[in-house]
Parts: sequence; C-alpha cells; structure tokens
Amino acid sequence: MNIGRSVPIEMQRASYERTHGICVICGRPISRNESKWTVDHFIPRAVYKWVPDNKIKRITMSFHNLLIVHPHCNYNKGSVLPTNQMIDDLHAEEDVKQSLRTLYKKAESNIIRYRAIKQSTLDSQGRRCAVCGRRLPLNRAVMRRIDDTKVRERENAMCICEKCNLRACAAKRKGKMIRSRQEYSWHKGVRS
Repeated sequence: MNIGRSVPIEMQRASYERTHGICVICGRPISRNESKWTVDHFIPRAVYKWVPDNKIKRITMSFHNLLIVHPHCNYNKGSVLPTNQMIDDLHAEEDVKQSLRTLYKKAESNIIRYRAIKQSTLDSQGRRCAVCGRRLPLNRAVMRRIDDTKVRERENAMCICEKCNLRACAAKRKGKMIRSRQEYSWHKGVRS
C-alpha cells in the first residue's frame, strides 16, 4: 500500500531513517516493510499545482518535505494545510521540525493563497461535496479540476470529499460523477 509511487524508494528510505522509523503524526513505530508506508508531503503538492510557482514545486518535492507515516494517520490528517503549530506538535526531533519550519516560511504566502481558493470554492458549493452533496469541512475537502483538459484556476475548481476523490481518480468516472450531480441538482433545484 505504499502511497508515494512518484517518490523514489531511496528518498523514502532516507526519510524513514531521518525520523528513526517513527510516525511523526502519532509517535508510534512504523514497520520496516515498505509496502506498509505512506508518503506525506508536509506542504501538499496541491499548493504548487493550484498556485503555480517553480520555487514551491521544488520545496514540495524536496526530501525535507517528505515524511513516512502510517496510512491511517495520513488518512486521518486529511487535507489539513500545515501551520507552525502542526510542526510543533509533530513527534520528531528538533532538526526535522526546524527543516519543516524553514520550508513552511518559504511557502507560507502560497499556502495562504491556496487556502483562499479552496475556501471560496467550497463556500460557493454551499460547503458540500460537488459530487455527492454531503456536508464537507475545509480540512476534508480535496480540490480537483472540473475539466482536466483546462488549467487549474478558480473557475475550473471544485471541492469533493475524500471518498468521491478516490472514485474520481479515473477521468471517465469523474466526468460521469460530475454530470450525475449536475443532473440531480437541476432536477431538485439544488445549486451544485
């Protein structure tokens, strides 16, 4: 279940060693079995995708931004954006925390802009998933493009829940899910 296929295994192993095999979220040991790892980008890759900036892309893809964590801890963390308080709360040595603080300081304005786009998108949807219509708090919302052939910008953004995000990974399925929601909304007089 190693979620982090785009991250070279050598980089994952180095990250595992940097935190001494401890999950920085819960503080418990992580199995040495690499198939049980998940990779957490502390500053999410979504930040550079929605607020394009090569400097931020380098930061998010850097070794210092990678953490190996338990799959359930990563899932429970959801789509929470980083803060200085989150860094302080990590179960990690001070050098790891300081490295993350440095990255956070460099990326903070981009994170703020990304959060604003995400918040306005979710607000425009009535704080509901654009696909299934369930109530959706900001820290559980995943921002996706409505149309994958168009650029990432506010007008082409939607927030969906994690369950719908997993189902929408296939482009054909995502289009069908969005069309179904729009038809439902039209029939019920609900704004999607």
